[in-house]
Amino acid sequence: MHKLIVFLVFFWTSQAFGTQVPLSDLVRHRNIQEIKISPAGTHIAVKRLHKGKRVLVFMSLNPLDITGVLNLWGDMEVGNFYWANDERVVAEIWSRRGALESPVSYGNLWAINYDGKRGKNIFGYLAGERQLGTRIPKAKSTNAHATIIDPLPHKKNEILVSTTPWVRDRETAGEVLRINIYSGVKKKVAGLPQASGRAYTDRRGNLSFATGTDKNNNYQLYKKAEDGWTRIEDKTLAQGRPVGIDHDNNEFYFVIDRPQKTEQLVKLNPETNNLTNVFSHEITDINGIIYSPDKKPIGVYLHPTYPTEHFFDEGNGFAAYFRGIKKAFEGYRVRFTSFTSDGTKGILEVYGDRLPGDYFLVDIKTKKIDFIASSSKWLDPLELNPMLADFFISEDEFRIGTYLTFPKNSKEKLPMVVIPHGGPHSRDYWKYNQKAQILSQNGYLVLQVNFRGSTGYGDHFYTAGEREWGGKIQKDIADAVHWAIEKGYADPERVCIYGASFGGYSALMNPIRYPGLYKCAAGYVGVYNLEMMYKKGDIKRRDRGLAYLKRELSKDKNFLKENSPIHNTDKLNIPLFIIHGRLDERAPIEHAEELLEKLEKEGKPAKSLIVANEGHGFYSEENNMRLYTELLAFLDKHIGVGSVEKQPAVNQ
Repeated sequence: MHKLIVFLVFFWTSQAFGTQVPLSDLVRHRNIQEIKISPAGTHIAVKRLHKGKRVLVFMSLNPLDITGVLNLWGDMEVGNFYWANDERVVAEIWSRRGALESPVSYGNLWAINYDGKRGKNIFGYLAGERQLGTRIPKAKSTNAHATIIDPLPHKKNEILVSTTPWVRDRETAGEVLRINIYSGVKKKVAGLPQASGRAYTDRRGNLSFATGTDKNNNYQLYKKAEDGWTRIEDKTLAQGRPVGIDHDNNEFYFVIDRPQKTEQLVKLNPETNNLTNVFSHEITDINGIIYSPDKKPIGVYLHPTYPTEHFFDEGNGFAAYFRGIKKAFEGYRVRFTSFTSDGTKGILEVYGDRLPGDYFLVDIKTKKIDFIASSSKWLDPLELNPMLADFFISEDEFRIGTYLTFPKNSKEKLPMVVIPHGGPHSRDYWKYNQKAQILSQNGYLVLQVNFRGSTGYGDHFYTAGEREWGGKIQKDIADAVHWAIEKGYADPERVCIYGASFGGYSALMNPIRYPGLYKCAAGYVGVYNLEMMYKKGDIKRRDRGLAYLKRELSKDKNFLKENSPIHNTDKLNIPLFIIHGRLDERAPIEHAEELLEKLEKEGKPAKSLIVANEGHGFYSEENNMRLYTELLAFLDKHIGVGSVEKQPAVNQ
């Protein structure tokens, strides 16, 4: 693999970086972001950064040569991509909107051969280019996003996509289209039964199921019928999402929600409607499905504390092979990004708490594994800090997961930064975490908390966070702080809190609810006025968004005021740092401006960092360098580590 490694300029190195990894290295984007192998196994497609843009590089495997490149013009770059046949890849086109730093998808699909030829925009608003003097059918522009639901391996020139219309209120249902990957000509196959959903196939080109939500944000599952779609009313299956098919037994796999319990994997025989339980875990939901090379579900990824796997099918020996790979890469997670159509080769990604991701070419037949590239070669795992997974039991018997990242060579009485995650319906994982590495590299213990309302721990845990944004969720976070102090990890006199989005809300709400617990707080793209969520931002633009807010927060003005930082600033008597992007649509800049203005009037001016061209979270390396340089200085001043970097620019 030597020539491949040299081209990508990424190879494993034993170079030591010293006792502290430079901040400029930690804020850098992953250079290699995905690698996938072609169905025939002759080529690979590598998504990587080139001059700050995501491009797609094609390489033959024998010999190892570059065969083509997809480098889109202007502000457009490559998003998710898929091999549609042995020679052609279909990629999403991402672009930067206006002055926004971060690229976003506007629904366009680009198709190109591995030799870099016959590139064409086959779907989206850019697809309707003019073609004069010909009768050949041409692509037409479509204002919608497309999700590839079946690459149609037996139809070498077509794919099936499920669309989401490009409408501001997001209430219009999409459709299923068959698209020619060379001409872009499309044909409608079926409409979708609901908005905010997608269709699924049997992986042989036949529509099988569809999902969606009604205007009250209630999830719905549909089965394909001759004249359209039939809604599944069975209470057990109605909340299920399709995850695969076993063609040998004609059974579809679903992950279903169970009231007051964790998720369960089941399989359905559509002819008999017989539903069979396959697997569930007492603590955790199903974090992902493990597929054999022939795309049959054979196992599940789980994340109770540390990640693990469970196999319910040996997959003709592939499960045993997977276990062998896990043993070879002990202490890390592994996943296959893609397989050849005959199942003999695959691309393996290995990642963990100190490894953003390394890629390998695996020959399943010979059991040979060749290193391809590291996503972030400049980061040496030996110099990064490990993450400890743990938990405690709350007073009302909830199991609250925690992740602790310690600075090097120290585990007692440390200055600690608490980082509550966003959402609130998301979760933290045992994996490489940029924020945790930045802070721990600079001497801070980092505490992350999967408070109630977090995803991944079952229906009962999820719903326990509803209408508790400013209540029991904040108690879970505060209890986690006390837990870390009682363990002897944290110095009770040197604790600060920093979070983004809902985490930014919590960064201010927790000191309001628990005065004296923190020495400082930093809110990043946070929500500070709950009533404003009904008036500004992208959530309130659609009925489903309003239904979400009513379920999560209610519309009672007294409740909203009682649980909003903006109406409780009298209790904020610690140093504050407010960070926001001026183009944020999820938590508009008015949240930060209103809070800063009120604090100023009360004689408690806060430090602030408002960046013009960023949205809901900073994207550019330069802006992140500035953010964390200032954040480290803020923390250093108030809980005193004395290891703030002064680097003015990002390493090139």
